[in-house]
Amino acid sequence: MATSTAGNLKWILWLNTVAETIIAFGMFSMPAAFFPGAEGLSASIARAFSFAILVVAFISLSATGVNTSYDKLKNVVLILLVYHTLQLIAQIVNGAMYPPMLIPPVVIHTVLTTLFAFYYFRLNRTPADLR
Repeated sequence: MATSTAGNLKWILWLNTVAETIIAFGMFSMPAAFFPGAEGLSASIARAFSFAILVVAFISLSATGVNTSYDKLKNVVLILLVYHTLQLIAQIVNGAMYPPMLIPPVVIHTVLTTLFAFYYFRLNRTPADLR
């Protein structure tokens, strides 16, 4: 059960990998679009942050392989769940402190938090839970 669940939901890891990669390249090439209202230093911050986002893409990519152990998969999914949850909280707090709130990052992190929460809880189901 665990391995079939893991295989069936790996599309979530692929989605995260592709989305994070696209966002990173977009943030690197069009930094002002990602940090509106910030002048001067925004391009430098966005470009630096784009490399951190590529690391997140690599983390999800690292668990997509056929030979990925079940424990590694659970750890990677949990790491990405925590990451997206904290990013969502940061977006909401930042939006409350410095309006207006940027809706696209909130939507992206809400969707990915939900998907990774679903994935993580599916990975942690035991045969007794299936009855």
